[in-house]
Amino acid sequence: MRAFLAIDLPGDLKREIYGLSKLSIPQGLRVKWVEEHNLHLTLKFFGNISEALVDKIRKSCEKKLKDEDNFTLSLEEVGFFPERGIPRVLWIGLSDDSGKLESLSRSLKTLWKELKIEEDKDRFHPHITIIRVKEVLNKDSLKEFIEKLKLEAQNLKGRAFLVKEVVLFKSDLHPSGPRYTALAKIPLSQGLTAT
Repeated sequence: MRAFLAIDLPGDLKREIYGLSKLSIPQGLRVKWVEEHNLHLTLKFFGNISEALVDKIRKSCEKKLKDEDNFTLSLEEVGFFPERGIPRVLWIGLSDDSGKLESLSRSLKTLWKELKIEEDKDRFHPHITIIRVKEVLNKDSLKEFIEKLKLEAQNLKGRAFLVKEVVLFKSDLHPSGPRYTALAKIPLSQGLTAT
């Protein structure tokens, strides 16, 4: 099965982020918005793995993450990948003043080594993918659209949410888009209470 580990977002925040999809798409540009219910922060994409490995990942995460405290993440600016050439993915960045997300990421990297799971080549860059760019017939249209999106997303900057768990998801591909099913919710330590 296709599986990934992620931080899910609160429903009201997903709604607010998806509200950006009311922006009109200029001619010469074909994009696909990530569905509201699918918005998340990916910690690790595993690709196609066996059920046995999924189970091993779940158990190892439960053991490893019980000492990681809850923490707060805040929405940042809109950005895109790749930074050079034509952007293919537009996202909203996330910041964490406590450094706990970085600590969580390091713990998980250690875990992937132990489980002999391949490490990601790219540096961990916390973000929520909101748009996939399918076709660009006019580069100026894309540039203009990104500027509008950045401006609109300013209203969301600083919106914070409490992270109390990580979720192991299964991803099924359908013609209409991927469907995610939570296989396991792994709680973090209750070191921080909501403010």
